Amino acid sequence: MDKGYESTELCAACGGACCKANGCSLAPEDMLRELEIWRAGMEPGREEDTKNPGTVDMGKLEAWLLESDCAVDSFTGQEGLCYYIRMRHKCFTFIGVDAMGECVALTDRGCSLPYERRPKGGRCLEGRQDRHCRQHYTQEQMEADWRPYQRQLREIWDRWHDRLKEEGVFDRCEEDYMRYQRVKRQGAGGITGERKR
Repeated sequence: MDKGYESTELCAACGGACCKANGCSLAPEDMLRELEIWRAGMEPGREEDTKNPGTVDMGKLEAWLLESDCAVDSFTGQEGLCYYIRMRHKCFTFIGVDAMGECVALTDRGCSLPYERRPKGGRCLEGRQDRHCRQHYTQEQMEADWRPYQRQLREIWDRWHDRLKEEGVFDRCEEDYMRYQRVKRQGAGGITGERKR
């Protein structure tokens, strides 16, 4: 794991502005680590094949996404649409149709994840005093890293996107997020930003 940047004091001072805008991006190594931790609880003694990129068991990957705090999302890269995994946004689902949103790992005390479990996008974010933080995990790097997993991530996206849209899940997520933001601004209790499916 690359060391990256631990900007704890700077992030605490600004209240995690970056984390309030987006959940950070995972690299495949993060996905494999988290998938292994999840699988260890399900099937002790079993290990994922990490030597052959793109060989993650599709059923296990989908099951993990449903239960995890992560979402499949996409961006347009140099080679077209690129699917990747990022942290979910509060109140949203594992299909990342929401362009912006507060990361599920953000708390009043900062990131709830220990540094070694943070996604590469979080570890490679350089906090700066002027609050113009710099992301060192670029879209070009992400596109190269996630290339072996495009088929699997696209299949998961295609299987779930239209279904969730037709069921009104995305609209309910948006409504819940707006309600969460109102409650948060008012400083009252209530919705905690729980995620959907």
